[in-house]
Amino acid sequence: MDEVVPMWLVWTIVPIVMIFGFPVISWALGRWYQDSLLGKLDVAEKNQMAVFGVDQMSSITNKVSSLSAQSSVLLHTSIVVGPSMGQMFFMWLKSIFGGRLHSYDVVTSYGRREVIRRLQEQATHLGCSSIINLRIETSTVSFAKNQESKTSSLEFLAYATGIRK
Repeated sequence: MDEVVPMWLVWTIVPIVMIFGFPVISWALGRWYQDSLLGKLDVAEKNQMAVFGVDQMSSITNKVSSLSAQSSVLLHTSIVVGPSMGQMFFMWLKSIFGGRLHSYDVVTSYGRREVIRRLQEQATHLGCSSIINLRIETSTVSFAKNQESKTSSLEFLAYATGIRK
């Protein structure tokens, strides 16, 4: 005897799976991708510290004197990052109840670290021995009129002065 799945069950289960399954899968894939990016960033930061042996950005330990500098150069770089659709869905749910939005913390932390790493790479490429006066500007990027878009990303613009000795 053939068992036929009742249509009411199909019409109940399929929408539930579609509504909650897509955000969960998107969240899981987005989280996996973010973790891989953070792992690569950790390795790149450690490699950069191994090359210099000291943090180029720290002007506290390396007393930078303007008298000893041969020249200076403007360094600038930018990056745009954003959460996945699943992360935005869960942040929307969490914003209803209140609390800290961990996914935005991860995106913000990654963006700042990556833009600083790229600035350090640029300084190395241009032959700078230290970086001073670092500034990081953060802005929200949205393509919707009147800021009614539910999707957004963050742009990080970093600029600094590179000193060549």
